[in-house]
Amino acid sequence: MWLRTPESIEKVIWEAPMEPLSDDAIDLLVRDIKKRERIIINSDELKNGLPIISIGLPEVWDLVDLYPPGGLPQSMKVRLNESDFYIVRFSCSFRPKPNGCNIDWARFIVQLYPGDEGQPIAFDLYPSMVTQEVKHNVKVTLSPTIRFQEVEAGLGCINFGIEYVELNPIISANGVGEDQISWDYHEAKGSKIQGSRLMHMLLKVPKGMKPVVALLDLIADVKIREQFLRLIPGKKEITAKTLRLKLIE
Repeated sequence: MWLRTPESIEKVIWEAPMEPLSDDAIDLLVRDIKKRERIIINSDELKNGLPIISIGLPEVWDLVDLYPPGGLPQSMKVRLNESDFYIVRFSCSFRPKPNGCNIDWARFIVQLYPGDEGQPIAFDLYPSMVTQEVKHNVKVTLSPTIRFQEVEAGLGCINFGIEYVELNPIISANGVGEDQISWDYHEAKGSKIQGSRLMHMLLKVPKGMKPVVALLDLIADVKIREQFLRLIPGKKEITAKTLRLKLIE
């Protein structure tokens, strides 16, 4: 089975303008700009220019279900006797406002919570690193050691894969083998942080463990008149209620 990445988020669970860490942070920035540039500016004006972000509902596939009958490699069968494996797709999008500030850096974060049976971990992540040119029509499959690997377009005899229409630099993933993972996005020449971003995790779960709970989060830095401001999706007590969810039930 081939999983084609959609061009936009199919089911949004959080959408809102990003917010500064605190009112004090943006007030301090306003005072600094006024002092340096001697212009009239206020906090509301800056807040109105902050980007809108969306976070999508994760999509989950049992690894076994992605292969045709008899198509699962023997090495994977051995692993599946010890643990359960799932492909999880995460999604978010960035929408800078017209005449607003651009995003210089952003980090999408996933925290996996333990259960009675043990701790789920990220066995592998994709994309793991995109540093130079924009990539088009990227095809990814799983190696016999159950790791993501890119394959040549048109290569036959592949039972499972993921298709990316486009990958924009700069991307780096962290957290393979851990319970907290992240993807970092950096602005690059000719490639701004805007539009949808799709990420995949190969999730390793203790055999039979359900549910698997995760908390999603996103932070970003915007550049305003040569100053950086750290942003979050919203107040933690509000976002946690929506962004803490069951990946597997």
